[in-house]
Amino acid sequence: MKYSLIIFITLLLFNCNNNSPEKIFKEANEYRKNKNLKDAIISYENIIDNYPMHNFASKAQFQIADIYLNDLKEYDYAIDIFKKIISEYPNTEVAKKSLFMSGYVYNNYLNAYSDAIEMYTNFQSTYPEDNLIPSVEYELEGLEVINIKIDSLK
Repeated sequence: MKYSLIIFITLLLFNCNNNSPEKIFKEANEYRKNKNLKDAIISYENIIDNYPMHNFASKAQFQIADIYLNDLKEYDYAIDIFKKIISEYPNTEVAKKSLFMSGYVYNNYLNAYSDAIEMYTNFQSTYPEDNLIPSVEYELEGLEVINIKIDSLK
């Protein structure tokens, strides 16, 4: 009986302290919703560090990039994180989104038009049938005039 009670308490404590990536992700989303960005980032990083092969790791990394892009307006740092996602999680949905967002940020926030063209062109060749292709084509059309000027300066 004594050993059963010890095993029961141990299992109970383990289950109460067991934070799954899903649970941590949900908590991080709540932190972000409440504008507690520091704790949101810490929670997302917790997933990346402790569950690096879980599908929530790439999603957590994307959320961090999104915080730096939309909440903190740290565009260069957001780009760095998007590129990290592309290289570390290449076959995920968030890698595709990160490639698109890199082009978008370069074009619309950093005025790094050559980089934007490179990212969009890479997106077109990597995901030719994707739903974002019309958006990529629209962005590239807007960059066409700028690209001509860039080429003339070379």
